[in-house]
Amino acid sequence: MELLAPAGTMENFMAALESGADAIYLGGKGFNARAHAANFDMQELGEAVRLAHILGVSVYVTVNILIGDTELADLEYYLQELESVGVDAIIVQDLAVAQIARRVAPNLHLHCSTQMTATTLDAVRFYESLGFTRVVLARELSLKEIEHICANCKAEIEVFVHGALCVCYSGQCLMSSFIGGRSGNRGACAQPCRLPYELLNSKGVSLLPKHEAYLLSPKDLNYSEHMAHFVKAGVTSFKVEGRMKKVSYVRQVIGTYREILDKATINDEQQQALATGFNRGFSTGYLDDSVGRHMMTVVAPNHQGKPIGKAYVKKGNVYLELDEPIVLGSLVKILQTNGSITYYTIDQDWFCINPLLYKSKPKEGLASGPMYLASTPKEAKSRGLQEFSRKYNITMYLMIGTDGAKQYTELTAMLDSGLSVTVQHEYIPVLANKVPTSLEKVAEQLGRLGNTLFQLSYVEIPNGEYMWPASVLNALRRDAVEALEVMLIESHVKSWHTLQVYNTNGSYPFAAKTALDYRDLPIVSVVVDEVEGVQTAIAGGAKKIIFGGDRLQRLPYESSVYKTVATLCNDVGVYCTFTTPRVIKDDEVEVYKKTLQYIVNANPTSIAIHVPQALLWLQELGYTGAIEANTGLNIFNTPTVKFWENLGMSSIAPSQELTLQQISALSKHAQAPLEAMVHGYTEMMISEYCVIASFVGTGSKVTCSMPCVKENYFLRDRKGEMFPLRTDSYCRMHIMNSHEMDMRAYVPDLVKKGVSILRIDGRQMDLGRLKHIITEYVCILNGTIQPPSKQVYDEPITRGHYFRGIL
Repeated sequence: MELLAPAGTMENFMAALESGADAIYLGGKGFNARAHAANFDMQELGEAVRLAHILGVSVYVTVNILIGDTELADLEYYLQELESVGVDAIIVQDLAVAQIARRVAPNLHLHCSTQMTATTLDAVRFYESLGFTRVVLARELSLKEIEHICANCKAEIEVFVHGALCVCYSGQCLMSSFIGGRSGNRGACAQPCRLPYELLNSKGVSLLPKHEAYLLSPKDLNYSEHMAHFVKAGVTSFKVEGRMKKVSYVRQVIGTYREILDKATINDEQQQALATGFNRGFSTGYLDDSVGRHMMTVVAPNHQGKPIGKAYVKKGNVYLELDEPIVLGSLVKILQTNGSITYYTIDQDWFCINPLLYKSKPKEGLASGPMYLASTPKEAKSRGLQEFSRKYNITMYLMIGTDGAKQYTELTAMLDSGLSVTVQHEYIPVLANKVPTSLEKVAEQLGRLGNTLFQLSYVEIPNGEYMWPASVLNALRRDAVEALEVMLIESHVKSWHTLQVYNTNGSYPFAAKTALDYRDLPIVSVVVDEVEGVQTAIAGGAKKIIFGGDRLQRLPYESSVYKTVATLCNDVGVYCTFTTPRVIKDDEVEVYKKTLQYIVNANPTSIAIHVPQALLWLQELGYTGAIEANTGLNIFNTPTVKFWENLGMSSIAPSQELTLQQISALSKHAQAPLEAMVHGYTEMMISEYCVIASFVGTGSKVTCSMPCVKENYFLRDRKGEMFPLRTDSYCRMHIMNSHEMDMRAYVPDLVKKGVSILRIDGRQMDLGRLKHIITEYVCILNGTIQPPSKQVYDEPITRGHYFRGIL
């Protein structure tokens, strides 16, 4: 059972140690998903690991971004450095990192990041088979799902229990990337979910008051009341988000969770302590499957603060009626009924009527409403080890040693645990001529442990009026401390080496049994989610149909649809590929397997997977056909391409964040054909939360009246861009890009750079227009018409990331 703390700086690291963390996760100067945190250079990291290991605390380094081919050499060196300074584990998103780490830094344990979207027991089993010792589950899982996974897997399970939430499934978000070129998968997310949006219906009418604008901004996670349930379920690690937070947040939140875990209870005082730390309000919606409007900040996306009373206006004055006293200099926030927020600094301009009531005519204006404590005056600078409180008690025994007739001085230092060391000094004890060294003087010298992680609790010295020089006592103390530190570090490292690493032989029994031999490449493929779309795509000249998966309609398919689609394709010699959804939750697996059985029975040309655990399901169902790797797998570099090729994938659809130049580099090493989207609306987000259900429906998905089946809805941002909203048969929300991708002008360039299968996403597209677009791509490929001009069209379009890299 582990309390896992965040640390973005050394100051925060020390606060996490002192507050009782069992493990700390942090980022180095590169390759991590908090690129804008201060992070640790290698010297700082080495010292942090040393201090942590002395205290028996583990250190995990985030290497949780997608890695480009040009970074692989630097990555190898970085991983070797991490191993050399004693890092316990790395947190990984990209399978290339895991492969390289096992080769060049085998002592680093592999933890599967939440960016890998592990939502099922079988996802955990898949990562176990790759040698991962721990999996960080997706934050969208319910308590029931977490319990099921913990009870049936071998790997350790880590769960986020506190801190900021992403509205999108982690690892599946392209919104920041496509809007501004700052990718969450590369650690540079600009958090567009925290910006204001309007919700519009199909007529363009705004449906909500202007102050209810933060429709995608979730409240923070707070599972403090459910810790006993997690412990009972078998969760190994309780993770607190916050590498970008202040030291006061780390100290407050980690210290409080330490108390909750140690006492196995939670009280009002602890709840209030958590509310004092940075938060946007708290939510537990995912844990009991009550996803809805109540999980969003709606009115304000920033720090809510601790509720401490109310403000009201009377005779031109603002009165602050407090539930508890506050410190002069504190900043309070008033949330008014019209949605506006007013901040007041409680300074000398406020008249203190009594400790719970203040009065003023503030220059910020008159405001009334609920009041929150936004911040208190800045704390003092961080302390060094001199005042560090989490220290070992140490008992020291000064003794006279003998070696035959020769005497010497020795010191035994023992911890409360019984761990002890004995060190020697050549000094021969002698009786004092005048004043012997007192016990107090010996204790004073041996007790100079301020800059260490030890504190003296008891000293014993030999009987007799001996002289003990300070230099001898100091040397003995230093040697004893150093020896204890070495023993404690070695003990920690040894305990890590006993953790089981699963399959490491590189053989995977769930590899595809059959390879699809694509002929007459390049070809056009079309993603559709209706039978009429299949017929249109075939009529337009598409040679490959991709069907199923995330149907962008709320109602599910009839089971017979797969046989119908396969027959339509087979009758005209068109490749028929059925695809999995990008997200399947643990409680949906058994139902989805029935759908997958219908897919297998339809005998398609191939099945494309967005989730790796689908390999296990297909094996279980006895499927022996071709399998293809889809975009949900976030394939970003050559080693990951090779990994999936080794599992028998018949084609690779790499990450949609790659440039054309990067795709070209992949194609030079790939054996399987590369498939890339060239036309349609890119999915920016997939979310368990639904704006439509929350603000047009009943406010909750559980009792939703499904307004999404009656008309279409859109989000409009502050720049006027319109993002279509779609829902799938699992009641998940998909946010589509505001601009349609159109690469007709670049078809020859795409083919020249190694794209063999040009994918058009025709879901939700007018069928007449879809046929026209497909026909144009086919004709350009065949050379019967010339590609259009590369100049920007009159209608707003996007070229995606083909010519614009990401941060």
